[in-house]
Amino acid sequence: MTGTDLLYVAAIKFKWQKDEKTYDYFIPADLTVKIGDKVVVETTRGETTVEVMNIKAGSDKAQKSILRVVEPEVANGEQA
Repeated sequence: MTGTDLLYVAAIKFKWQKDEKTYDYFIPADLTVKIGDKVVVETTRGETTVEVMNIKAGSDKAQKSILRVVEPEVANGEQA
């Protein structure tokens, strides 16, 4: 890896967490991820949806990558 091959990392938080601890996951080069996005990650218990709390330029703790971004739900139209 060269100096230009920087891997960005998302600090994520699980919805069941009561504290402010975050976990680092690599952001794949083909994904655009922003703070506040919901993303899917792999855990020891399978895939789960989490929230991106921060974006960092690197991490020595990240071991896995984000799988995909969860697209926001679109309303089915206005109700009368």
